[in-house]
Amino acid sequence: MFCPRCDEAVPVVRPWPYWRVALYVWYGMMGLLVLLFPVMASDYCVMIPTMMMITIAGSPLHRLAAEKPVCRVCSLEIDPARRDGTGVRPRAARAGSKPAAGA
Repeated sequence: MFCPRCDEAVPVVRPWPYWRVALYVWYGMMGLLVLLFPVMASDYCVMIPTMMMITIAGSPLHRLAAEKPVCRVCSLEIDPARRDGTGVRPRAARAGSKPAAGA
């Protein structure tokens, strides 16, 4: 992918691709918790602490699902949606360089 800070195509560190799937599973669990709340409210020792841990797990899941690839050289977050989804562009001609032979 192209890194604007390094001004070249660089290898990137990609986050785990299934964080978004895990987030949707969490949404499904929240819906299930709403449906099962009368049963859970009767058990104070196991079910309510479990429900609280599942609810609190949503905050890190939202953050992890929104992570973008990171440049291995300079650690800049790279937006993969840039440049029509390719994320790579040719290096611009530098000031003072000779033009290409066919140009």
